[in-house]
Amino acid sequence: MLLPKRVTTLLVNNTPPLLILARKLVPNRIENHLVLYLVNTLSKEFIENGDLDFMSGKIAKISIPDIKVEWFFTKSDKSLEMITENNGVKISPDVTFSGNVNSMILMASQKVDPDTLFFNRDLKISGDTELGLEIKNMIDQFDLNELSAPFKTALTTWSDHLLEVKHA
Repeated sequence: MLLPKRVTTLLVNNTPPLLILARKLVPNRIENHLVLYLVNTLSKEFIENGDLDFMSGKIAKISIPDIKVEWFFTKSDKSLEMITENNGVKISPDVTFSGNVNSMILMASQKVDPDTLFFNRDLKISGDTELGLEIKNMIDQFDLNELSAPFKTALTTWSDHLLEVKHA
């Protein structure tokens, strides 16, 4: 473990306000670039194999209300792209995934099945649920070893702590 348990507990328990503060300090352009880099890193093999072609012309929204995040993704020819609102024009997603930051971390870490999160109402899928299920199935197959060590360590530490607290 890289951090003492007390520090990890403090960070994880205060994640929403810390991430809200970080989002105020980091320009949206940098945040979007980082998120898009991570998503494209994890989905690279799927894009190369044509397994993400079902996303062409579709828009998926990720909403994390407790940290005031909304990201919109679509597939271009060779990657996933993030769509941002231009001149106040609202984006109309085909499917929306919504959940608190801890639920999203548990899903991303693949330590809790997204179906469990959905049935416990920790994750909501609205809109084109068939598209949502295809995306969910793809997320289940991400190879987390593709992440760089700092991101993988953070994801593992965070999700392990959440599960430890949940089962305590």
